[in-house]
Amino acid sequence: MLNKGNLNDLSNVIFHVRENDDWKVVHLDQLMDDKKIVIFGLPGAFTPTCSTQQLPGFEAMYDQFIESGVDEIYCTSVNDTFVMNAWFESQGIEKVKPLADGCGDLARSLGMLVKKDNLGFGLRSWRYAMLVVNGTVELFCPEPNLTDDAQEDPYGNSSPAEMLTEVQVTLRELGLDDSVEEVPSVDLDSTEENV
Repeated sequence: MLNKGNLNDLSNVIFHVRENDDWKVVHLDQLMDDKKIVIFGLPGAFTPTCSTQQLPGFEAMYDQFIESGVDEIYCTSVNDTFVMNAWFESQGIEKVKPLADGCGDLARSLGMLVKKDNLGFGLRSWRYAMLVVNGTVELFCPEPNLTDDAQEDPYGNSSPAEMLTEVQVTLRELGLDDSVEEVPSVDLDSTEENV
């Protein structure tokens, strides 16, 4: 899988998820194949900004992303599938899909795995959002000042509103914008030529 910039190969990233009391292995390749997807990563389920702004914001704006040409939106965090499923249920999330990055493989592959020992969190994902088109990361929006044991938790670049704007611009530049521009009507009577 080809990726832009210095992002590492994501083709071997897998997620262990629990659906209907059964374990399922989801390969990131399968989610990205022939699709336009948004993935946003955040530090943790049930944490303040993640629970009050980022996840519910993407849920509220989900249809706007779909109308702009995105096929699906996934939320990932370095939490296990039980925690992610409980969090989504407690938040009433029905459209955005959870991706439990329990071992931090995706965050590590993206260079977004950080220590949050200062908060007792251990290893977590730095906050980011990205647009992946047919397996290629076309847009990557990490929050600034990536560092271990950060005192601040910046939030802006990966917010749903910022991401929607950036996704629309990127898809337009790639010629993949699904929105239809209004074409002005033409009065045929006024354009007839005298013969």
